[in-house]
Amino acid sequence: MDKYKTSDTHSYILGISLTIEALLNVPEHIDRVYLSSKAIKNNQYYKLLKLCLENNIELYEDDKVIDNLSVKENCYGIGVFKKFYKELESDSHIVLYGFNDYGELGTIMRSATSFNFKDIILVNSDIDYFDPRVVRASMGSIFHLNIKEYASLKDYLNEYKYNIYPFISKGNHELKTLKLKRPYSLIIPQKYKELDDIFTEGYYLKHKDNEDISLSSLSSIVFNYCYGQNVNDTHNDHKG
Repeated sequence: MDKYKTSDTHSYILGISLTIEALLNVPEHIDRVYLSSKAIKNNQYYKLLKLCLENNIELYEDDKVIDNLSVKENCYGIGVFKKFYKELESDSHIVLYGFNDYGELGTIMRSATSFNFKDIILVNSDIDYFDPRVVRASMGSIFHLNIKEYASLKDYLNEYKYNIYPFISKGNHELKTLKLKRPYSLIIPQKYKELDDIFTEGYYLKHKDNEDISLSSLSSIVFNYCYGQNVNDTHNDHKG
């Protein structure tokens, strides 16, 4: 098996623990699993074997494939999966604009999953989110998410008439004043100033010397704030 190319119909997961995560969440898309002869036969190892057996997934011991595909010495398992596409299903979208960093996308996927967001939209992005680098950086979170791509914000906004909350460096509303109204789209740029010419109104974060802030940092702060509102809304609904 050769190293991943964007044109491939399959991608792969580096590591036994992340392969288990995929088997637990999207077993129907897992094609086969490779194990190293050096893999320690512990509880995790036997859990992987059990999941492969239960889902009728072929398992091979093949050090050559492991060595060829892995980027680290302690990779003892690799899961191969068919690329899959799931429809958006929630009324709270995370829209990432102008995005091209593999590691940061994986980090954002982890944050989104942690704060119970399910739908990620990539707009004006050159990134291949099935790249093993993203899968690895997401720590398996990609298998919990629905992801869709759009060439432009106009295309996305024409399809989803959600309440929009863009984040811009010249915003006229601080994050702490944001009051979410469902359905909603949180629009977060790769670079903090990237949406300044598109939106005349938006939200901003106060940070030291108004310096640029990374997308992963901005996203985590925003997700945390919005998650608090979502939890409170749920509690209020139960009271009603």
